[in-house]
Amino acid sequence: MLIKTETKTKCDVRDCKNDAQYCFAVKGRGGKCFVCDKCLAVLVGDGRKATVPKSPQNALKRRMEQAEATHEQD
Repeated sequence: MLIKTETKTKCDVRDCKNDAQYCFAVKGRGGKCFVCDKCLAVLVGDGRKATVPKSPQNALKRRMEQAEATHEQD
């Protein structure tokens, strides 16, 4: 999805004057969005904050719940 670009282009992020190192395909007229290292790092950081994964249920707690469920069935 993310492609390292060989052409010399500017970053497409507003108010950024850096040269872009990466690009990715988008719908619409432009077809590609060019991004520099700095803006990509900020974008990835913001994405990680927006999608916080749930912590996995701990194995001991899961076993205790299974034991209670089987105990209630008996």
